[in-house]
Amino acid sequence: MGSSQLVVFGFVLACVSFSDARVLIMSQPNYWGIKDEPAAQPERDHSRESTQQADMLQAEQIQPAVEPLSWTFPEDPVDSVRETPVNYVLRQPATANRVAVRCGESRIQVEVSQDLLGLGKLINPGDLTLGGCSATEIDNLAHVLAFEYELHRCGSRRVVIENTLIYAFTLVHNPEVSGGSGITRSQGAVIGVECHYLM
Repeated sequence: MGSSQLVVFGFVLACVSFSDARVLIMSQPNYWGIKDEPAAQPERDHSRESTQQADMLQAEQIQPAVEPLSWTFPEDPVDSVRETPVNYVLRQPATANRVAVRCGESRIQVEVSQDLLGLGKLINPGDLTLGGCSATEIDNLAHVLAFEYELHRCGSRRVVIENTLIYAFTLVHNPEVSGGSGITRSQGAVIGVECHYLM
C-alpha cells in the first residue's frame, strides 16, 4: 500500500465520520431515545387509539345512563294539635300592691311594704323617706312602714290642673352603702305619690 492510497483511505474515513456527525446534529432530538423511523409510526397510531378508547371509557364511567329519581321529600311528621294535652291556663303576672295611699282632708297616710322591690329582701326602714320625712310607724310582723303627715309637709308640691288640686309627694328609697367598700346591697327607687281633690 502506497502512501497515496493511505491518504485516500484516510480522506474517505474522514468524510464518512464528518457526514455521520452532521447527520446527528441535524436530526431532531427524541426524548424517548427512539430514532424516527417509519416503523415507529404505527406505534404512535396505536398509542393514539388506546388513548381515545381510555377517554371514552372514562366518560362512560363518569356519566352513566341514569334513570330519574323516584324519591321525594317526606311529609312533615308534626301533627297539628287540636287539644291541649294539659289544662293549662295562661296567667298574667300578679302585681302586688307594695304602696298604699290614703288621702284625708288635711293629712296623707302612706303604707309601704318592706319588700318594696319585690325581690324577697326587706329594705332598711332608715333608707326609705317620704319627701325627706322618715316612717312614723314600723310593723315588724307585717313588714310594713307607715308614713302619716300633713299635706303641706314632707316636700309636697301643690299643682292645680283644671278643677283639681293635687298634692304631689316623692317616696324615695336610697339604700345605705355598706362599710367603706362602696357596695350597695339593693337598688334605689323613686315613686311618685299624689292626692287629688276636686275644687
